[in-house]
Amino acid sequence: MVTLLTVLIYSRLRKSKYDEEKNRAVLESIRNSIEKQMYGLNDRLIQTEERWKDVNHLLLRREYLENKSPITNSRKTYFSEFLKANGITENDLTIDQRLIFILTPFNERYYEDYKVIREACTSAGFKAFRGDENYFKGDIFPEMLMLIVKSNLIIANINGRNPNVLYELGIAQALDKPVILISREPEKLPIDIKSKRFLIYKDYKELQELIRQELINLISTNE
Repeated sequence: MVTLLTVLIYSRLRKSKYDEEKNRAVLESIRNSIEKQMYGLNDRLIQTEERWKDVNHLLLRREYLENKSPITNSRKTYFSEFLKANGITENDLTIDQRLIFILTPFNERYYEDYKVIREACTSAGFKAFRGDENYFKGDIFPEMLMLIVKSNLIIANINGRNPNVLYELGIAQALDKPVILISREPEKLPIDIKSKRFLIYKDYKELQELIRQELINLISTNE
C-alpha cells in the first residue's frame, strides 16, 4: 500500500511538473509571437523618414529641426553608488573644462570620422580622446567611465549603431553630461534616441564646420 501511494504521488508530481513546463512553453511562445508582431509593426511604421515623423511628431524637438545648439558646460556629477562601485573617487569628479571625450566605434571604417572630430576639437583649443588611445592592463570600463566623468563635453558618433557607443552614451546622458550626437545616416538612427538633436553631415568638411561651430558656442558660455 505504501509503495502504491508513493508511486501515485510521484506520478502526480511528475504530471504537475510536466503541465507547468508545458504552460511555461505556451506562454513563452505567445510572448515571442507578440514581440515579433510588435517589431514588425514598428518596422512598418518607421520605414521612411516621413512616416516616422508622422508617428512621432510630438517627440521631435525644435532644436532637432532647427539645429540650434543646446550644449552648455558640464556640471559636477553626483557621486553615486554606481560611480563608487567602478572605482571613481570624489576627486575624480573635478571637470576638466578643456577635455572632450569622443564616443566612436574603434573600427577602422570610422577612423576618419574620429580624426575629423579630434582635429576640430584640438584646433579650438580642446583636448580630445577616445577610449582606446591609452593602454590599459585591466578592465577598460572604469577608465572609460573616468573620462566620461571628467569631460566637459561628450561627442558621440552614432554611425554604425555600435552597442558600446550607445551604452556609453546612455551613461553620459544619465550623468547629465552635455552631448553632441553626430550622424551621416539619419534614416538609420535608433528609434529610442531619434528624437534627440543630431548634427547631420554629408561629408567630412561639413562635419568639421559643424563641430567647430558647436565648440565656439560652448566657449562663449564660459565668457
